[in-house]
Amino acid sequence: MDNRFQHYFDRALPHIRKWWFSVICIPFCWVLAEQHWMALSWEISFAWQYPYPFFLFPFFFFIDWFLLIVHEAGHTFFGFFGSRFLTILGGTLLQILLPVLIFLYGWWNRQHFVAQLGLLLTAFSWIESSAYAADAVARRMPLIGNLPDSAHDYYNMFSMKGVLANHMTYAWGMYWIG
Repeated sequence: MDNRFQHYFDRALPHIRKWWFSVICIPFCWVLAEQHWMALSWEISFAWQYPYPFFLFPFFFFIDWFLLIVHEAGHTFFGFFGSRFLTILGGTLLQILLPVLIFLYGWWNRQHFVAQLGLLLTAFSWIESSAYAADAVARRMPLIGNLPDSAHDYYNMFSMKGVLANHMTYAWGMYWIG
């Protein structure tokens, strides 16, 4: 019996070495999905007032702040193109594109950890952006720098395109992509 177990373990070890990070990320992804499901289904404030389990808090803290910095940098970067709509969209655009580029870099260079991290950040970006889109009408989400409600990205983008009434359709679509 020991030889059979050793045989299966030896066959599985290369896969475990490649995908260990994905297995470790399952609880984080579960909590994120549950948190935003509740936010989109019942109360949008769950998106930013959710009590993370203590051992997961540092993980979410660093990812949330990293993605916030990338989001704000996206407004600045895409602002150089001169379009108000692109400047507003640029925050979410860079927040999603940078993790996709991290994934592609990892995939191309066969760096499995980097590729898995890129996928994780991409999913986080889509799901967290879904909460931002869901808040387009209520505009209760606190904005960085205590900006007024009129500075809400998705309120402005959806208003410009005349789809504000369909904000939840977009929010759920973004959630499921994530």
